[in-house]
Amino acid sequence: MARRKAPREIEVLIAGLDADGRGVGEMWERTVRIKNALPGEQVRARVLKRRRGEWLGEAYEVERPHPCRQRTPCEYYPRCGGCVLQHMRPGQQLLHKQGEVLACLESEGIAAAELLPPVSDAQFSYRTKARLGVRVVGANVMVGFRETLSNRVTRMTACLNLTPALSALIEPLRELVDALSVRERIPQIEIAQGSSHRAIVVRHLDPLAEGDIRALVAFARRNRIAVWSQGGGPDTQTLLHGQELMTYQNADFGLTLCFRPTEFTQVNEGINVKLVRHAVAALDVQAGDRVLDLFCGIGNFSLALARSGATVVGVEGSDAAVRRARQNAGFNGVAGSCEFHLLDLYDAEPLKGMNANLLLVDPPRSGVGPLMEDWVTCDIRRIVYVSCNPRTFATDAKRLQVLGFSLRRIRVYDMFPNTAHVETMGVFDRSSV
Repeated sequence: MARRKAPREIEVLIAGLDADGRGVGEMWERTVRIKNALPGEQVRARVLKRRRGEWLGEAYEVERPHPCRQRTPCEYYPRCGGCVLQHMRPGQQLLHKQGEVLACLESEGIAAAELLPPVSDAQFSYRTKARLGVRVVGANVMVGFRETLSNRVTRMTACLNLTPALSALIEPLRELVDALSVRERIPQIEIAQGSSHRAIVVRHLDPLAEGDIRALVAFARRNRIAVWSQGGGPDTQTLLHGQELMTYQNADFGLTLCFRPTEFTQVNEGINVKLVRHAVAALDVQAGDRVLDLFCGIGNFSLALARSGATVVGVEGSDAAVRRARQNAGFNGVAGSCEFHLLDLYDAEPLKGMNANLLLVDPPRSGVGPLMEDWVTCDIRRIVYVSCNPRTFATDAKRLQVLGFSLRRIRVYDMFPNTAHVETMGVFDRSSV
């Protein structure tokens, strides 16, 4: 049977939402996934791509709107790929994300004893970091998020999700790129904001000319920001002007953490403060407790735990992050309660003699990895698992159940409003025999 060619436009009834926040329907016995669509809606949509036999697109007209549909305040939605759920009311976004976590757990036969209410904060102006694409087409320079299902860059001048200070850089960055000799060889620009400083990191595929460097430095002075260049891997990052380090605060624990703009930090400071507060409370540190913090990064959880009276052993696979965590511990006066180790958590033997009785893990999307059973020793009585991927969280929860731990409670955090990103915290206790 000949394969039917994907039409440019379709009309389809949406039956549900997938994990990426797209409406799911069926046409000609083929699954279609449509951005800007909600269950029960009949939509007209443009088909933008065919992938693994499915049609992917975005809706431009809606019949019988869902009760939870809202008017989107952003003029670039849904064309811009930076958001996927902006057409859904905030409360319903959270319920959808919570439902994704519960569905993944159910598929593994795991049920939480307690489901806590989701945690949210500001719906817009929350994002303190982003990677913006750069594209030059003839005389036109675009700087912004890439379009939905496309390598094209959205023609935009502002972003509601970014903090106002970062959003205000988009148009000046477009003018900056237009003035550079290597303008067609700049694939992306990273932007970051700390408590009192902003920074950009300009990725370039060809060497910068002297005039380019002068233009970047002048841009930095004019906008009072730090400017970095990066011509290759992370080791090629070069500070051209401004301060090397940025900071963010956690007032709950009286902490100031330093970081470079390319080092990992949570992009939503309001949610991060709540996440750390709840994680520390969930571990319920008592005198003499020793906490193992896996994937500790620059000390986001470790330092707060040390402030709470725990002795903390942080483990991380990035040498730069370990050095920064040690620096942050010293700066905040908790170095005597923290130690940090460089270790590939997916491929190295666990630390000898760690003797921890509490465990905190905050892994990347791939989950804790193949060595989890080696890290969860018989001394561990409670685990707090912070996850950015419901699927790997659920599979790891199943592994923890086999190791004798039950999922006491879970909670979803809206770290990235208007997107499909799901942040979850699960608390696991060793089951009584």
